[in-house]
Amino acid sequence: MEAPEKKEFEARTVVAIEHQGAYADIGKVYHRLHEWAKERDVKIAGRGLTIFLCPPNEFDPASAVFEVCLPVETAPEGDEKVSVKQLPACTVAAVTVKGPYGQIPAHYTEMLAWLSTEGWEIDGDPREVYVERPHADGSGDPDEFVTEIQFPIKG
Repeated sequence: MEAPEKKEFEARTVVAIEHQGAYADIGKVYHRLHEWAKERDVKIAGRGLTIFLCPPNEFDPASAVFEVCLPVETAPEGDEKVSVKQLPACTVAAVTVKGPYGQIPAHYTEMLAWLSTEGWEIDGDPREVYVERPHADGSGDPDEFVTEIQFPIKG
């Protein structure tokens, strides 16, 4: 893994579904969120991301709590399944990884060690931004997936 870089995450409005389950469920939850947005003619305005709502050192790939998010142009009305929220701007430590999603959790261990060694203080829930992802129908070469892992950090 390369050393993380410091970058700015811009504030954005997202539609989101919170879910507790296996890390492998993320794709299914995204599919539900995309369908919800399509049914309401909601315009997607950027790359999808997943925010993990448990401390990284307590992450369990079999029963994680996470929120899948899609940035939107304008805030639609949410419902009992989908929330609409504003993600605040923040500074993040980011590293880009290529390959199947199942290999991503191992990169968290490396990144946490690096952040600790360098003295960068975590200041929020980790997230994954999906740069190159499966097609809407779920097809695609997992070896070509590109994901940016981000940890919000103090300035």
